Amino acid sequence: MQDDIEQAAIGLFNEIGGGFTLDQLQARTGLSRATLYRRIGSKDALLNRLSDENLIRLDDSLDMDVRVFAAARKVVGEYGFLACTMEQIAKEAGIGIATLYRHFKDKESLLGRFVAEMGPKLVIRQTLESRDPDLERDLKQIIEIGLRFGHHNQDIAKIIFSMKPAERKYLAALRRDSVSTFSRLIQYLEKHQRDGVLRRDVSAEDLAMNLNGLLVQYSAFGPAYLDRPLDIERDTDAILKMFLQSARRAP
Repeated sequence: MQDDIEQAAIGLFNEIGGGFTLDQLQARTGLSRATLYRRIGSKDALLNRLSDENLIRLDDSLDMDVRVFAAARKVVGEYGFLACTMEQIAKEAGIGIATLYRHFKDKESLLGRFVAEMGPKLVIRQTLESRDPDLERDLKQIIEIGLRFGHHNQDIAKIIFSMKPAERKYLAALRRDSVSTFSRLIQYLEKHQRDGVLRRDVSAEDLAMNLNGLLVQYSAFGPAYLDRPLDIERDTDAILKMFLQSARRAP
């Protein structure tokens, strides 16, 4: 039986095509963005699953953005962010290069929007900027979102974590964020260090990298190399426990 999210997504897809937004899906389901991310990982992952189950005909109804972003995902997965070209993306999308340039003025514009569409940044930032911070609650939500995102985007995650410095710099410029999500996580951890909750003999940057590393290991490395299926509830609890054991200030 289809769940409420699938029914809502199918309805939106039939009405306006694959270009519907998560805001529209949120309004249709009445669920929060955090809940949507926990349950579907990303809109792209949801559409692909519905297509695989023959509940929608994705190839026949793709709008330009969805079509181009699907092509960009494949090309970036093969060549990386820095080396891929507009010509490669246009060819993969099955459109002319002139058509692609009419929709995106250059490669940076295209990839910048592609990166923005991929990540659950807004939900994570809302969690990190909560007016009522609760360390365990906030970290649990971030870990759940991170696990789903990493699992559904293993191809892109592998590229990001194997990047050379020049490509990392290029990707950072694409994101166009004055303060990155990672930087906000560092600031969030620093606040809890100042409040005496987290240890101060290790930098907040190192604590953030430790948490990021655990997310990668559980969402990508375990399923890919250890044949250990992702279990969101189990793995979230394990990561949260390990991180807090090492990061909390000793009594």
